[in-house]
Amino acid sequence: MTTLVSRMAAWITTLDGRALPAAVVEKLRLAVLDTLAAMLSGVHEEITRHAVGTLVDGSGGGEATVIGHRLRTGLGPAALANGIMGHACDYDDNSWTLWGHPTAPALPAVLAAAERRRLSGLDVLTALAAALEVEKALGIGCQPLHYSIGWHPTATLGVFGATAGAAKALGLDHDRVQMALGIAASRSAGLRLNSGTMTKALHVGFAARDGLEAAFLAGAGATSNPRVLDAPRGFFDAYAPGHGAVAGIAESLGNPYEVVDPGLSPKLYPSCGETHAGVDAILELRVEHGLEPDTVKRIRCGITPFALGNLPHRNPQTPLQCKFSAHYCMATALVKGRLGMAEFDPEAIDNTRVRDVMARTEVFVHPELSGDAAATFSTPAFVEVETSDGRTLEKRVIEMRGHPANPVTAAELEAKFVECGERVLDNAQVRRALALIEDMENLTDIGALLRELVPA
Repeated sequence: MTTLVSRMAAWITTLDGRALPAAVVEKLRLAVLDTLAAMLSGVHEEITRHAVGTLVDGSGGGEATVIGHRLRTGLGPAALANGIMGHACDYDDNSWTLWGHPTAPALPAVLAAAERRRLSGLDVLTALAAALEVEKALGIGCQPLHYSIGWHPTATLGVFGATAGAAKALGLDHDRVQMALGIAASRSAGLRLNSGTMTKALHVGFAARDGLEAAFLAGAGATSNPRVLDAPRGFFDAYAPGHGAVAGIAESLGNPYEVVDPGLSPKLYPSCGETHAGVDAILELRVEHGLEPDTVKRIRCGITPFALGNLPHRNPQTPLQCKFSAHYCMATALVKGRLGMAEFDPEAIDNTRVRDVMARTEVFVHPELSGDAAATFSTPAFVEVETSDGRTLEKRVIEMRGHPANPVTAAELEAKFVECGERVLDNAQVRRALALIEDMENLTDIGALLRELVPA
């Protein structure tokens, strides 16, 4: 009997980057652009300083690049650090099948393996495609149950993506890819309850490092159970008890590629995705009606129960808590007309005008979003604004900006990359890196791009 792991391994090993449709290559390239921006956004975060200072050898003698840092280290520590930075600001993309952030755990593992082997840009994009498709298939098999019982899929499923991507980049054969995925199943961990703390970013670093190590261990001959996913008491039984049939999920691999259908969801704001629809609504009302903070009497924002559970901070005291506060994000958007990196700097979060608007903001479970609509990762928001002159303004955002049904443009992602990059690199480096990413499928050595992502 052919196992699910075996079918996945067969697809991964036969995937040919030269046969990828142009539309898939373009979307993969944009995913790289967006995730490198997210990594650069996390360079100066507190959790990055803790992790690099504690877990990364800074002697400079390693094989791999730590994005935004003047040091080289081992492959595992580099994947760990780059993964942490990719999620530290919650600025990385979402997946509607994974129910989490797909690229941040996968790309660091791929880059580490690719840098060692001096792979081409197309090789990196191909390995990333393998990673994202494996995450997608597993998400199809276990969501939304896996998410609703408390697992953080970015970590628990992301480790499989990191493994698949690293295994592809390392050129492992079918049997070794099988073993790698089996090893990854025993490294799957991460709880949603740690959202709003530094540990959430650690989840992504751990997944990237553990996936890379699983691929290396399998390549060296380590074994695992080839039925670890779908056998009784296997991954699906343990992590999504009561799941439906999973035998056919391997057929979803590349059929179609998720990057084009339904598409990934890059972020325009460096905050929890559950805040985005509310922020979109406020920014739209601000433009449409010329709203000013002093003219707003009250803001009411109705969201789903899932969303409310991920936004526990009514009165956040740290930049990290602010990212998981709908009150802060909407109030800041109203006061400043934007919600970018600077709005989460330590000196920004105690703005008295923002705090005043927060006191007039209510976030609650909307009755229309508490039934079937509650089981959605698109986190709609119904916003109502009462003004001091007696008006009641309403805006309903079903799909946030960046959602496949409400996509961002390539130009917006380039602007995001520049915004994040210029906080770490000089402008010339940012522009050179951007040019290399835009032509990534023709890049002969991924090292040329990585060198531009280190401060001069």
